[in-house]
Amino acid sequence: MYDIFYVSKTTGNDTDWAAVKSKYSTAQRLSNIESFDQIKSRAFTKMFWVIWDDIILNDSFDLLEYAATKWDDQYVHVFKNGEHYDGVVLFSKNIIISKKEFDYRFFMNKKELDIIASNPKPYDVVFISYNESNADINYENLKLKRPDAKRVHGVKGIHNAHIEAAKLATTEMFWVVDADAELVDNFNFEITYFPHYDVGNRSTQISTVHVWLGQNPINDLVYGYGGVKLLPRTLTINMDTMSSDMTTSISKNFKAIDQVSNITVFNTDPFNTWKSAFRECVKLSSRAIDRQNEEETSRRLDIWCSLGDDKLFGKDAIRGAKEGRLYGETHKGNIEALIKINDFDWLKGMFDNGK
Repeated sequence: MYDIFYVSKTTGNDTDWAAVKSKYSTAQRLSNIESFDQIKSRAFTKMFWVIWDDIILNDSFDLLEYAATKWDDQYVHVFKNGEHYDGVVLFSKNIIISKKEFDYRFFMNKKELDIIASNPKPYDVVFISYNESNADINYENLKLKRPDAKRVHGVKGIHNAHIEAAKLATTEMFWVVDADAELVDNFNFEITYFPHYDVGNRSTQISTVHVWLGQNPINDLVYGYGGVKLLPRTLTINMDTMSSDMTTSISKNFKAIDQVSNITVFNTDPFNTWKSAFRECVKLSSRAIDRQNEEETSRRLDIWCSLGDDKLFGKDAIRGAKEGRLYGETHKGNIEALIKINDFDWLKGMFDNGK
């Protein structure tokens, strides 16, 4: 029987660790691990297992039933993680593993086993709400797709709420679902998985802000406004909080995904409808959104300001859009004025004063 280690480069996930521990009572948890030698120094058996914290063990695979022969116990035994060889590893204590091999899970002296011992752990999903009237039902519906979805509620400020969401997540990227998002049936939080040894594609993916399409229920615009996002965890925690547009302030890498994720049902009452339209049109008209297309931006502004007065709270949306457009044009380049749109108390005052 070999030693078993559940290994995290950060603090790891308590729930996942509990699942490993319940199956393998002798397993040990190692957190904040940066090198192979840190693990090897804890091992007492000639070989030892490593279960990474970003994989989910398959129920059909049992570590205790596998043993290396005396002819191949000098190799790194690597098992399939879904379709790729970057999952469960059986290491020999008598080998040297470089930092690069360890980080990329690409080992020189290895034996690849065509056995699917694990699958990549799905990225965490975090639901962000404040005081939206449809938040609770949307969260319950979200949990039908992802029962493990977490929730951040009542945090003031868009940036602060997303930073708290990033801190709540334990995966290197995490999905964000806004409180007013009604997910469409065919959206299932799927993205291409790049193994650790596919360094170029993986490093690009985990440093990129991904935004899916949201459908506007008032004017039928379909673009990134209100869509589901997939964000890099560390970059989100360290984002620039002085930007009026949170999404494009996280990373220089941005990718729009051409798939509708949800209907953005922000028209639940006069204030929340006005607020949503006002904030978006401030960002559009002030050109605060990095890399936006001028012609596309002008078209969206015109539609926000003119269409949908026959829809539920449509007049409030058009009022908010027009007032937001004016505010954005007036205060273009004025960071102090523009970041006020992320202060919901200030927005409520603007709404009440304009009645």
